[in-house]
Amino acid sequence: MGCLARGPRIGDLGDAAQPDLAAARRRRVERRGGRQMSDLIWLAVAFLGALILSLDIALAMLFATTVILLFGGIVPLHLIAEKAVSQVKLFPLLAIPGFILMGELMNMVGLTRSLGELARKIVGRWRGGMGAATVVACMFFGGMTGSGLAETVAIGMLMIPMLTRHGYPKEFSAAMIAAGGSLGPIIPPSIPMVIYASIAPTVSVSALFIGGIVPGILIGLSFLVIVVWRTRAFATADMPLDGEEEVGFGRTVLDAVPALVAPAIVLGGVLGGVVTVTEASVLAATYVALFGFVTGRLRLGDLGGAAMNTATATGTFGFIIAAAGPFSFFLALFDAPGLVGTVLTDFSGGNTVLLMLVLTAILIGLGCLVEATSLVIILAPILAATASAAGIDQLHMALVSICALMLGLFTPPVGTNLFAITGIAQVPIERISREIIPFAFAAAAVVALMAAFPQIVLFLPQLVR
Repeated sequence: MGCLARGPRIGDLGDAAQPDLAAARRRRVERRGGRQMSDLIWLAVAFLGALILSLDIALAMLFATTVILLFGGIVPLHLIAEKAVSQVKLFPLLAIPGFILMGELMNMVGLTRSLGELARKIVGRWRGGMGAATVVACMFFGGMTGSGLAETVAIGMLMIPMLTRHGYPKEFSAAMIAAGGSLGPIIPPSIPMVIYASIAPTVSVSALFIGGIVPGILIGLSFLVIVVWRTRAFATADMPLDGEEEVGFGRTVLDAVPALVAPAIVLGGVLGGVVTVTEASVLAATYVALFGFVTGRLRLGDLGGAAMNTATATGTFGFIIAAAGPFSFFLALFDAPGLVGTVLTDFSGGNTVLLMLVLTAILIGLGCLVEATSLVIILAPILAATASAAGIDQLHMALVSICALMLGLFTPPVGTNLFAITGIAQVPIERISREIIPFAFAAAAVVALMAAFPQIVLFLPQLVR
């Protein structure tokens, strides 16, 4: 470890550290070359070693940066705390607890169920209608929480008993909901999009929100195709069963309107420039709470449970984001963004379509191995730098990358949606994984098309602009 290079490239560590940093910078200029690659290799080895030892990704990032600091003598040890704090102080990140609280309250007041009923009314009479209704419900709910895990749990608790009664195998139902849950971070509002725009401010949150609409719909439609195709092999009963109450379409739409107002507040407020994304998340959560109080579906004591769940989920995101601060600093210090951009550009020979397809394949593979939101935090600066070096539209790069990484939410071995739905459906993960395969290939095909044809994701933001 003694060969580690010895100089940062930024000077934001405080006035007292400036002379030391200036000297470190001079030493680094003298010794960069091969030592820069050596530094990056040590950082990667420490990080991957921690992951192999089954450390949580946040702890793995902290371990890698601590190893570099202790044995490399690069910068003062207080860097970890300073960079971690600066990472979580970004104002747009305050939207995360707002969106999580909104989803929690919607579940409490029963708005999730009304969306499921609306989806069943729209497509429930197709062949495979109950399955199709489940996917449509996932698309609706994707515009509520911005979190794949929250969506998977909410839709799973609601739809799996219903699907089972209608003859759908539990492993297929679980796979369908796990895949549909990946639409939560793609269809706006989206927590990964907020994080990406905060860490790599080459794109705005509002542009990402607009751009995420078409990819979310296309991936959802590809899931519908898989559902209709696969349900031909099942003895399903998609019409109402005995004892199930059939409500008219007009009444169902009326019941679902309060649920649809919440995403309208977020998207309308942000896209109209009336409020920031953080303010929109708070307004939407407040609206759901007031609706619950007015209708008697929510009591004051229920807010404590919702707040506790929100704090727990926010703390998880916050810890990962904080740990990524010093880790991302060292990635930039060792010029990882420039290195990745150079390698990909050289490999593709300047062909941006080939570069995007190769990068998409890499991101899908990484998403299967490492938790997706953590990868967004780590890779956002690298992806932005790669787009700049290769002349790729920053919005196109961001949207394709987020969609590719979100496939990891429902694919083994680390898919969080997959593990969550396993507990709800009470089906072994191996059986669910087999049913996941068609959904994974369908989503990957859509993301590949997005990578090859930028206008698929760019035409709507350009139209609105």
